[in-house]
Parts: sequence; C-alpha cells; structure tokens
Amino acid sequence: MSSPTTGENKVTTENPTLVKIVNPPVPQLTYAEIADPHAKGIIYNGTMKPSIADKYKSEGYSFCIRSLNAPTTQSPPTAKGSGPSTIPLTAQETNRITGANDKHGYGLALMPVYHQDASKIGTGTGQIAPSDIASSVLNLLSEAAIPIGTTVWLQLTSTESSSGSGQTQAVEQQIFQSGYSVGILGNEVQQQQQTNGRVLESTYTPFEQSSSNTQIRTITIGDNAGSYPIYWAIQ
Repeated sequence: MSSPTTGENKVTTENPTLVKIVNPPVPQLTYAEIADPHAKGIIYNGTMKPSIADKYKSEGYSFCIRSLNAPTTQSPPTAKGSGPSTIPLTAQETNRITGANDKHGYGLALMPVYHQDASKIGTGTGQIAPSDIASSVLNLLSEAAIPIGTTVWLQLTSTESSSGSGQTQAVEQQIFQSGYSVGILGNEVQQQQQTNGRVLESTYTPFEQSSSNTQIRTITIGDNAGSYPIYWAIQ
C-alpha cells in the first residue's frame, strides 16, 4: 500500500482523516451605529434563544440589552419569581443576536450592561478600585466581541456609596476613554426619565413590566439626540 505524496491534501483510503478546507466562511463583523429613536428593547441575562427573539420581534422590539455579569444582588435560581441566572455574553452569542435573519441570526441590535454595587466602588476596605472595575468591564466586552463605539450600560444596584459619585465617574471615564460610550440605567421600579450629562448625554425610559408578564424587562430609547447619542451593535 503506497503512501500519499508530499503536499497531497485529499481524503484517500491511505489517509482518510486529512481534509483540505477550501473557502472557509467569513465571520460577520458587528459594528456600532446610532440607535433608532423611540426603539423598544428587552433586558435579558440568559443566553438569547430563537424563540425569545422571535416573540419580542413580533411585538415590535428591535434590540436587546444583554448582561455581561451577574447582579451582585441576584436571587438564587430557586427563589420564587426570580429571573434566569446570568450567563456571560460570548462572541458567538453576539454574532447570533446581531446576525441577519437570512444568515441564521436573530436580527436584533445589541447593547451590553454591567451590574455593579455602587457602595463597593472605592479604595477603602472591602471596596474595589474604579480602575479594576473598568478593566473587568473592558475584558468582558472584548470576550463578547462588542465593537468600539457601542454604548455600555452600568446598572448600579445600590446608591449608597461613602465615596460619592466621583468613583462611579472614574469607572465611566476609563471605559469612555477606551472607545465606548457609557450610560447609567435608571431605577428599576419608578417610571422616570434620566439624563446623564457627565459622560453620555442621552434620555431613555427605564424598565417597564413586559407586556407578556414575564420576568424579562423592557426599555424604550428616547429621542437620542444628545451630543453623545446611544449607539448599539448591529451587523
């Protein structure tokens, strides 16, 4: 039985495991674009599924805000009324969420959110330095393949901070200097509009109860006409 000649890349009876890949698929590139004014979206902390994407798209929702990390006050999975456990956002999921329908994607725009206890930001005992928090956010954004320019939301789970808002601003500034815009998500209960003029000038409507009465929260973008508008990731 003869051996294959040098450079021969094909499946043969002599070498059945060697396969030459020709023209591999080109990965889709996600990019940042100004978000549509008054667009409706959902907040989700689990891996996005086709059934969920299709359901909310049929109700007029066009974007997803996806958790990068687990909330520090997250309820145990067995707690009554608790939502799905947070699963870290991956590059594969980013590509699937933002991909076009005809390319097996979900056809939704995407923005990430990072949960942080504001009382833990600082340099005191038991606190985390702003630079370390910002570095953690940036590492998660890189792992999730979130493009430069996309708005990154910070969900502060506590407003009690002995060091004041300056520490939070330091986190925002480092993320902003790394190429992303930054927004602070508003109160999860009160229906109020908020303008953050420190780093991001944008107005939005905070969380509402989902129309389908699920644990998934919804959000609506405002006019999006500030000096630093909201940007979402799309393909």
